[in-house]
Amino acid sequence: TARKKLDQAELVLAPGWIHDLTINTMAPSPTSETSQDGRLALDLGPIAAGRTYVLFIDYQVNPTNVGRRSQSVRLEADGQAPLVVHRTVTIFP
Repeated sequence: TARKKLDQAELVLAPGWIHDLTINTMAPSPTSETSQDGRLALDLGPIAAGRTYVLFIDYQVNPTNVGRRSQSVRLEADGQAPLVVHRTVTIFP
């Protein structure tokens, strides 16, 4: 939930979000997608103050993917210090 208006919000996902995973769909679709040093960067566009932005990612694990991966998320907006959430996913065979 944005505490103030964000003119340009970008969500940057650690490589563990896409390494040996198949993304089927994202909703709502980001304005654009790019790469930042192997990280998936999603342009969310503006977010009004008081509004909550929820991104749903439907993906599946590829059969060869086993182990632990960082799935950190970084929100960058309007030159502000990024908001970072650290998480790890463990994939069992």
